[in-house]
Amino acid sequence: MKKKVLSVMMGVFMTSSLLAGCGSSEGDTAGQADSSTQEVSAQETAKEESKEQQATEGTAATEIPDDYKYYFSFDEEDERVHAAIQDTAATPIVQTTDDAVNYVNGVSGNALYVDGSKGAKLDVNGVGDTYSVSFWVYSERSANYMPTLQYGPDIHGDATGGQHYVNFTWADWNPDGSAFPCVWAYDQLDDAKWPNWYPDEANTHVGEWNNITLTVDPSELSEDGTLIVAHLYFNGEELVGYDSDGNVRPTYVVSGTMAESDNFDFLLGINYWDAIMKGAFDEIYVYDYVLDAGQIKALYEAGDATSTYDAPTHEVTLTVDENAIDSVGATDFSNAWWSDWSEFTELKDGETKVVKLKNWSDGVNNYDNYTVLFTNEKTPAHEDPNESGSADHKEYACVRADAFGWTPDGDIDSALFNYSWGNWGTWLQQVMTEADVELTISRSGSELTVNAVQTDYLGSANTCQVTFPADITADDDCFFAITGEACYIDILSIEDAVSVVADPDAIDSVGSTDLTNAWWTDWSTPIEIADGTTTTVNFKNYSDGVNNWDNYVMVFTNEETEAHQNPNPDEGVGSADHVEYAAIRADAYGWDVDIDGGDVTYETSWGDDWATWLDAMKDADVTLTITRDGTSMVVDAVIVDRNGNKFTNKTSWTTTCAAGDPMYMLLTCEECYIDIMSVETK
Repeated sequence: MKKKVLSVMMGVFMTSSLLAGCGSSEGDTAGQADSSTQEVSAQETAKEESKEQQATEGTAATEIPDDYKYYFSFDEEDERVHAAIQDTAATPIVQTTDDAVNYVNGVSGNALYVDGSKGAKLDVNGVGDTYSVSFWVYSERSANYMPTLQYGPDIHGDATGGQHYVNFTWADWNPDGSAFPCVWAYDQLDDAKWPNWYPDEANTHVGEWNNITLTVDPSELSEDGTLIVAHLYFNGEELVGYDSDGNVRPTYVVSGTMAESDNFDFLLGINYWDAIMKGAFDEIYVYDYVLDAGQIKALYEAGDATSTYDAPTHEVTLTVDENAIDSVGATDFSNAWWSDWSEFTELKDGETKVVKLKNWSDGVNNYDNYTVLFTNEKTPAHEDPNESGSADHKEYACVRADAFGWTPDGDIDSALFNYSWGNWGTWLQQVMTEADVELTISRSGSELTVNAVQTDYLGSANTCQVTFPADITADDDCFFAITGEACYIDILSIEDAVSVVADPDAIDSVGSTDLTNAWWTDWSTPIEIADGTTTTVNFKNYSDGVNNWDNYVMVFTNEETEAHQNPNPDEGVGSADHVEYAAIRADAYGWDVDIDGGDVTYETSWGDDWATWLDAMKDADVTLTITRDGTSMVVDAVIVDRNGNKFTNKTSWTTTCAAGDPMYMLLTCEECYIDIMSVETK
């Protein structure tokens, strides 16, 4: 048994191992290296010149025009402001509610607060292709693609089958790291490229007030005439954009993103797909003309960027789960250290167990949360294992929620812990006061692994992983239990983890067995889908059960491209005539020419029970029956999980591929592994 150390000390010596480096490719010749150096030097010179030009010219503030089309000060109740949630069972997914909207101190009076579980929708309609949008934003956290302000006449494509929007978001595609703001404008109907903007320096700007203004004049077009050259201002100054190669590139938007529509969305902190923002908005303006630099500077100077931001506190209400298989601690958090233990679970060499639990704490001390205890004996539950154990009782290790642990030989090396949170105050007072925790606990030889995913009441997840040596051999007995101090824990389930095992009899495979493959990085051998035939494809789908999109995806194209190579013509092996007719995911979602431009229907047997479906997809036998009859396409999917439970998904649509023309299907996936066992066509 190890005595606790002070939480103050913890904050001093624990370090996070989150930084990743980028390396250049090997094998460049001297000439290539010299040429590359000259190009980089020229790019850096261009950057510095643009910065110097901005600093020299400067901009004098004039006045804020009062002929706006829409203005929101948030200083008082406004019937045009509505709370909004994501409801995947509804159409559209973003739905307004009657919930009260909350306010905090802003840059000028009050600001609208979004708590990370819901955002807001404003009564705003489009004003045309010539416009200016300005707003202040304060975000407590960043996440890839997470929206701040997003608007468009049909963001999700529910009404027209296409998508038009502008999203001011974070993006990690910047070569220097995650950056904000990034303008993401999209027009899926016209199949425009995804224009985006790269700042010259990566900065998330989390935890500070910032003013953002975008001006759009449709007379300014890209060289090919397909995109509008917009101007993005950050805190009163225009930003210079760069692409991933360091070349200066304007901020692009697509036409129609501010078109008037019955389906127009003007959303704050929320969209149809991504993490919901936690933070605040203030002083939102929409004009139907282009503001000049002086007016934009005036919008910035009218707000106080140093204004104090005080988020409302979350009231924790502890609720005992009657379905819990075990519980540890006290609901009033009065339990002392080493006073309660769950039932012990055996962990054999080579085994992995997944434990789901609810952690409640008062948010005072980092050590007042769950702890995993490893011993050599299965002692009685809720009895001190030191007293109820035999004379040969051993304690192999303890691993705490706060990235700290020990063995009989001393503390576990802090460098072995990898954890994702940087703010200990947020982790302690927000995450762990009411956390849904999934522990993946493994044993391999003399090493033990504890991998934790801790999700707070807002749905934000953080991770902590450690693999460490223990005084244990493959022949030794090993058991683990959950304990804790000044906290309450409901243990909801303990199950065997899914083992991803590549099948040597598979005729093809996609993805990686460690489930780390990125999106659009691997494709199966193309399978011909001839007109008038029915093709049956049997395969094994493995995933971690976290994200619904991390499962198989069917891509229908007009070409038999090479297996495991990018079928896109710009980046891979497809020809200039390459067409993607449809991409259909396992979770009843799709896109591309057929889906975006036409009608598609999904009929699923799991309804709204996504948690059960996600668990099923961890280790599922899938049979796809693909029928093509002229321009009519039907995919019947039968999914059988590891416990024999059956799920079905029928997708029907009309293809733009003419009857008799060639069509091929490729399987791809993200953070998933697929073994294709058979393909049969009749």
